[in-house]
Amino acid sequence: MNQGYEPRLKEMADNIPGALCASLTGTDGIGISFYQAGLELDPTLADAEFATMLSAARRAAENLEMGSLAEQTVATEKLIILIKLVGTDFYLSAILQQGSGNLGMARLQMRKAAEEFKNLLY
Repeated sequence: MNQGYEPRLKEMADNIPGALCASLTGTDGIGISFYQAGLELDPTLADAEFATMLSAARRAAENLEMGSLAEQTVATEKLIILIKLVGTDFYLSAILQQGSGNLGMARLQMRKAAEEFKNLLY
């Protein structure tokens, strides 16, 4: 993983109330950089699982002619997972604590970070 991206992931997560981790990953599920703050999670497994979810959502959007997928949100009993595409080959993800995570701020911070990462990666 490229540690050069971790400071920006940390900054993004630090600006999102309730954020527990953030990652930058290829749509193939291979992680580029990962930052954790308060959540013990296997980043390799998380990146692969999120890529699978993203792939299914992208396929559904295309099959239903809804346009290109921009982001995906999954809420569980304990966590909120927000996935934001960065171009066509990468995605950002953030995991928030259910109940204390601020989804609006997460979307804002991720939109800003996605543009920065897009400029770096393409």
